[in-house]
Amino acid sequence: MNIPAYIRREVGLEHGGPVMVSVVGGEIRIRVLRNVLTDLQDEARDVFAGSGETVDRFLAERREEAAREGDLAA
Repeated sequence: MNIPAYIRREVGLEHGGPVMVSVVGGEIRIRVLRNVLTDLQDEARDVFAGSGETVDRFLAERREEAAREGDLAA
C-alpha cells in the first residue's frame, strides 16, 4: 500500500516507521505506533490514577514476596 508523501509527512512518517493497522467499524485504520503507545499510557494513567498503585509500590510488593519465598526455601 502506498501512502502519499504529504500524508506521511503530516504524521511524521516521511522516513518510514512502525504503524498499527486495525479494522474499526468496517474502516481500515493505520496509526503511528508511537501515538498508539502514548494513548495506551494515557489510558493506563487514567485507570490507575487515584488507585494508589504505583511502580514503586509494585516493586516493593515483589521484593517482599521474594523475601518471603526465600525464607520458605531455607
